[in-house]
Amino acid sequence: MAEITRRTLFNRALLASALGAGSLLGLTRPVRHRVAVPPPPPPAALTAALDRQQRLLGAYDQVLAGQPARPVALTALRADIAAHGDALRAVLERYPGWRLARASPSASASAAASGSAAESSTPSSSPAGESAALPGTVPALASATRTAAAATAKACLDWPAGEANAAQVVPLLGSIAACLSTHLQVLT
Repeated sequence: MAEITRRTLFNRALLASALGAGSLLGLTRPVRHRVAVPPPPPPAALTAALDRQQRLLGAYDQVLAGQPARPVALTALRADIAAHGDALRAVLERYPGWRLARASPSASASAAASGSAAESSTPSSSPAGESAALPGTVPALASATRTAAAATAKACLDWPAGEANAAQVVPLLGSIAACLSTHLQVLT
């Protein structure tokens, strides 16, 4: 039979006491799990600008569908509106909350529901002093463009300078507002 030395006995006792202390400590301390926090949603001003662009795009499609000759000017203006939407989506991709919201199926269903509700309220949101234009007409398109230009310019001016993506967002919103103002000149 092998003889146990004092050193071996001391090492085993030390190991046993360390294991006992570790297990006692593990049983007495609560386990705190970290909960995954979803990223914040993108700024509401950007998503509202994208919604306005989508509504304008729908209005252009409605007007162009009602025009048998399809004026070249309206087709070019519609292409600008589509490019604005693409640029806004590219900037929104910088926000993780936007990517998460697009990936979840419930978010896209609620966005579609809010988009249809917003489209139904668009004709009644004409500025004071204007007569209500019929949907699908050029005057209605001019009114929607005027409203979108004013809202986009306000979003550009109100954008916080310290925001992480301000260097990309402010020039984009400013150029969209300026472009919509020139569209208004063409439409009137």
